Amino acid sequence: QLLRDLNKTIKRLVLDGRDLKLDHTNTVVRLTEALELRYLELEELYLYKFKTNNEAVRAISNYVKTSSLCTLYLQSCGIDAASVFLIGESLQTNTSIKELNLGSNWIGDDGAIALANALKTNQHLKKLGLA
Repeated sequence: QLLRDLNKTIKRLVLDGRDLKLDHTNTVVRLTEALELRYLELEELYLYKFKTNNEAVRAISNYVKTSSLCTLYLQSCGIDAASVFLIGESLQTNTSIKELNLGSNWIGDDGAIALANALKTNQHLKKLGLA
């Protein structure tokens, strides 16, 4: 209910995993479920130092596919090449994300290739951070 009441006021959500004592994967999955129900119409989502796994990244990627999110930061979230592949899939259909930051993750060569392939069809992303 609280998210429904705030839906017109919150445009940017910044969460630092170091401040949360909750299960990070469950937190991300539940957050994206709420976002998919349109309780919030975020423009910017920043997740920092979340211990994610493919389940959490899959939830984010599914949300990204249909969201109006303009900025997505997933810094220091333990993202690997498999997770980047999921993000890349969502970028192929998303037309709103202009800025993506995957800095301080372990994407490797395979992750970079997955991003490059996604960007062949996504002409809307303007800023990509990997450092």
